Amino acid sequence: MPRIPRRRLGTGVFHVWNRAHDRRYVFDTEEDKQVFLSLLAERKRGLKLNIYHWALLSNHFHIAIEALSVADLSRYIGKSCELYSRYWRKKHGGSGTLWQGRFKSCLVQKEGYLTRLGRYIERNPVRAGLCERPWDTAWCSARCYVDAHDDDLVRVHDHSMYMEMGRDDQERSIRYRDYLLTDRERADDEELFRAHRPVIGDENFLAQAVYTIGRFISRRVGRPRKS
Repeated sequence: MPRIPRRRLGTGVFHVWNRAHDRRYVFDTEEDKQVFLSLLAERKRGLKLNIYHWALLSNHFHIAIEALSVADLSRYIGKSCELYSRYWRKKHGGSGTLWQGRFKSCLVQKEGYLTRLGRYIERNPVRAGLCERPWDTAWCSARCYVDAHDDDLVRVHDHSMYMEMGRDDQERSIRYRDYLLTDRERADDEELFRAHRPVIGDENFLAQAVYTIGRFISRRVGRPRKS
């Protein structure tokens, strides 16, 4: 399916990701990861953005981010990737592009799908064999919700679905940990969020997205029907 221009997606929660060119390792040290997180934290100040989930792996990243301005989202992620490229080239040398290309994004319905997206993102280090449990690594947001504390990107009490998991932080932490470990919807989550669909949500959300975007996202690609 052809990619829908990001400027036409409107506002909402976005699953944002990008991968290094040739799958090279661009986050292979703790210093590299911390530099990228610091860039994201610094550039987030003053923008109308909420980051709910994130994960850094050796050659790519995932972020679940709510943007009230799509222009802010594009500038934020694009500039952060650009600045990190400069850092990486200065440290390691070489020339040419660092990333596969422009970062990718998918509009995701917040209600009913944000926590599933977060679980998919925070399980990435486990799928990659980097840890046994999502919160065992410092390089994803799982530890924030399991320990009920903020980091430089995430404010746990701003996550309305997380807040609904319990009456206090202790109860929410236990339930969130169990939610990350459950096999329920695991295969569905991976199929859903790895499919690179432009919009993810229930029928009403998709219908609204179609109306907002101004095109039928589910139409088949092929020859136009003869009149």
